[in-house]
Amino acid sequence: MNLSRRNLFRTAAATLAAATLPVSAFAQSKKKPSSAAAKTPKLIKPKALQSGMTIGLVFPAGWTKMEEVEAGKAYLEKLGYKVQVGSNAGKQLGYLSATDKERAAEFMAAVENKAVDAIICARGGYGTMRMLSLLDYTSIRKHPKIISGYSDITALINTIHQRTGLVCFHGPGALAPWHEFTEKSFLAVTTPPQPTSDEKKTKKQYEPIVMPPTEGWKTMTAGKARGRLIGGNLTLLATTTGTPLEIDTKGALLFFEDVTEEPYRIDRMITQLLLAGKLQSCKGIAIGQFTKCDAEDAAHSFTVQEVLTDRLAGLGIPIATGLQFGHVPQKYTYPIGVQAELDATAGTLTLLESAIQS
Repeated sequence: MNLSRRNLFRTAAATLAAATLPVSAFAQSKKKPSSAAAKTPKLIKPKALQSGMTIGLVFPAGWTKMEEVEAGKAYLEKLGYKVQVGSNAGKQLGYLSATDKERAAEFMAAVENKAVDAIICARGGYGTMRMLSLLDYTSIRKHPKIISGYSDITALINTIHQRTGLVCFHGPGALAPWHEFTEKSFLAVTTPPQPTSDEKKTKKQYEPIVMPPTEGWKTMTAGKARGRLIGGNLTLLATTTGTPLEIDTKGALLFFEDVTEEPYRIDRMITQLLLAGKLQSCKGIAIGQFTKCDAEDAAHSFTVQEVLTDRLAGLGIPIATGLQFGHVPQKYTYPIGVQAELDATAGTLTLLESAIQS
């Protein structure tokens, strides 16, 4: 189909969609969020990551090749950390790394091991949701540690935060290579700043971490919003909605992104969150990049940006798109549970409080 006919189709389709279900329909909805999500306990922060500390490398979702594990271990050691590799390294059970019980046991062993100072999940894939009911959340709260990962790990870090109050990290997995941008952002959020000689004499107040806009970002709805930072992979946020694992979005800054999803599936997931009242209760929304999400049949589809605009522009809250986190080589680390500010006009996200113990 030539370009003019394709544009004609999109114009007609957009007009039909607007006539059938206007954007404002959800924005004006009085639908309240489901009450399945329990109230998040008092916020607790993990200890800062220091050079020489031990990182536990765990496999709560998909399987990995042993050479990938060794490369990830070597990279973390190069950064100055010791690495303790979990018992499920190199294992495979279908698309999982191991059974649900084995993956839960490996994760809890890292949590309760006093020699392990922080935990980084090797990768996402699939399987984290299957083991969440097997975790000991009381023990996790008693042993607060940095827990980092993204993609399928979205379910793990948000569930742990909501059930324990522990700040978790939507950041890189352990498998190498990390981009320099990714490394700097992760360390900026998880390690203590190095004070100057003058600052050592006085107690230095926390200096907010500003994450500047990156190439390709856009303002959907201008404005600023502050709130508790939560979110991750859109598929996991939608899939857990209506279950005891669903996220509490009331008064929050929500962020989400996805990978290898057709525009109509992104539409379906966002619409599910709208029907559940999850997006109407947010203070603002930071939307990441949708990697490899172009429609296979572009002539008979909306683009992802068209879907986002149609579903979200009428919410009346600050929204920015194309931010840098999740399934991109250069990614910011977003701590789950801390207060942050989204400036959708300038494309910045600022952490208003430290994510680690001072």
